[in-house]
Amino acid sequence: MRICLFSRTMTQHRAYYVTPPVLLIRTFAAIGHEVTALTTSLPDGNSGVFSEDTAAVRYLSGTSTGEVDEKFWRESAACFDKIHEASPFDIVIGRGTAIWGFLKFSRFAGQIPAICHEGTYPLLSHQLERRMPKLVPLLAKPTAALWSMFRQKYRDCLIRADRVVCNSPALANTLAKISWKSAPRTEFIPYGFDLEPYQTASAEIRQFVPPRLIFVGRMTWDKGVLAMVEILAKLERKDVLLEAIGPCSDKVRRAMMTRAAKLGVQDRLLLTGPVHNTRLPQRLVGAFAFLFPSTHPEGLNKTVMEAMSAALPVVAYDMPGMDILVQQGKTGWLVPSRDTSAAAAKLDALLADPKTASQMGKAGRALIAEGFAPGSVTSMWEELLKDVVAERAKAR
Repeated sequence: MRICLFSRTMTQHRAYYVTPPVLLIRTFAAIGHEVTALTTSLPDGNSGVFSEDTAAVRYLSGTSTGEVDEKFWRESAACFDKIHEASPFDIVIGRGTAIWGFLKFSRFAGQIPAICHEGTYPLLSHQLERRMPKLVPLLAKPTAALWSMFRQKYRDCLIRADRVVCNSPALANTLAKISWKSAPRTEFIPYGFDLEPYQTASAEIRQFVPPRLIFVGRMTWDKGVLAMVEILAKLERKDVLLEAIGPCSDKVRRAMMTRAAKLGVQDRLLLTGPVHNTRLPQRLVGAFAFLFPSTHPEGLNKTVMEAMSAALPVVAYDMPGMDILVQQGKTGWLVPSRDTSAAAAKLDALLADPKTASQMGKAGRALIAEGFAPGSVTSMWEELLKDVVAERAKAR
């Protein structure tokens, strides 16, 4: 098949991070499909065509870098039509609202099957479930009405897509319920994850002094940047280092270091900035555990998967979808959101028992190997793509 993938960002935007669209491209390449990706302009505002993970990726000038907006929707639809006329595509796939332009402006919308790929848990649903869990059944329809009102383009993408593929069961179930009138057809397909680049550390490394905790991700407020400083300060062991890897603005860096200085842990907080994704596996080896105090609702967090692939136990906030990765007492611990004391207590327990920490790390790596093997994920995608194309052909 020839697949056109619409995406807000690709490798040239975030070289330090393997984006979900790149993971999809690798999956489709393994099946033998040809992928063309349409994305926003290069960081310098220019256009360009690059070969990335076997796909031809077109960065569109006239669009805003990393922004899915009217400019991108119109430009990507026009680019799609031009390519499709010369060499027809069999299917369209888009991340979030990236395919809205195709659905709205392309001359071929409705003729080609479309799949919406989604990985972010709706914030409104998450807030309701976290703050008023007992009222969720009663407020389900009003919440869906509000969500549909304020997220019309997103709702249209979900409803008009032949399928909505979600990277966690929790996200698939929520999106199936959230639309006010007609529900989207959701499917759960996780990311395929290759363990080969991730080496495991020996048990002796966990006893290195000082032990090193690690965080990987965008250094933003909702990723828990201030919470991780407080957790570090609350640890009973005062020789523990925390290395935070990821892009960090000057404002966030100043706030973190100011808080760390106030709590007396500035010498134990390492803000190392982004690390290219090819070098990340080596940085994970030698860490004691992975700390992830994020309040950003996601379906399936890739950095947690990377940490587990490196056999690190995980301590994270209990967020939607996280439980398919972090199994309580087996691969790590989930603690109530924003409970920094509980997170520190779980880390202290692991630090006091390196043997258990090592066992949890091994269990996490085994879970990734068994539940997210690239082969099983490619089979799920292959079956879905065939079904979607066959259904559309039958409906004509």
